[in-house]
Amino acid sequence: MGFLDDLKRQADALREQQTVDGAGLRQRVALTEAACQAALRYFSTLAEQLNVLQPPSPAHYQLDRRHGFQGLPMSDFYADARRKILDRDEVYDHVVLHWQLKTGKTLHLVKDFLPDIEQLEARIRQAAMPVKTEAVRNPDNGKLVEMRYALQADLRAGIRIAPRHEDAMLRVQAQNLERLETLNFELPAQALDEALLDELAKWITGRPHAFLAGAQGLRRSEG
Repeated sequence: MGFLDDLKRQADALREQQTVDGAGLRQRVALTEAACQAALRYFSTLAEQLNVLQPPSPAHYQLDRRHGFQGLPMSDFYADARRKILDRDEVYDHVVLHWQLKTGKTLHLVKDFLPDIEQLEARIRQAAMPVKTEAVRNPDNGKLVEMRYALQADLRAGIRIAPRHEDAMLRVQAQNLERLETLNFELPAQALDEALLDELAKWITGRPHAFLAGAQGLRRSEG
């Protein structure tokens, strides 16, 4: 076998491997796209029903030692999706389901202890509450005396699913479903069928559920 024949053999082997890899990638992309489409379709239908039912949230949301909320009605459910370009093809970038939990209250809070200030502000950010802040400082030395907060005590919660097409995985973010916290984890795209989405609906509405049974790399961050 001559040198040119050897190069031809190597090139043929590489072309064959590229064909196999390309077919595998297309299959993974198709699987991931199907999962996102199923999620969007389910979220859209679920939002319609829950906007009528407005069930009470099972969550307990604690802002500080004195202010906590429980049994808030869930409303304003909204399903949406965004697209992106992947290798010249349009695919899902993410699928979301958002909703609100309204207290109908405006709170005026004052904090003068730095750890309390930091904790309250983290929880306000986590809840996505509209807020106006005022820093009161000592006129003589400029040191912070206290922080004042006027906030509309309406919270936001939601589920965000972002596909990772190259390995047919879904990155899932669950915000404020049980308390002021964010859960991040991953699921195989092939696992997100209607049965698992039913488990998610149970979780949202406070029923016993198994949605997290197959979660990979679960991470919690609290507000």
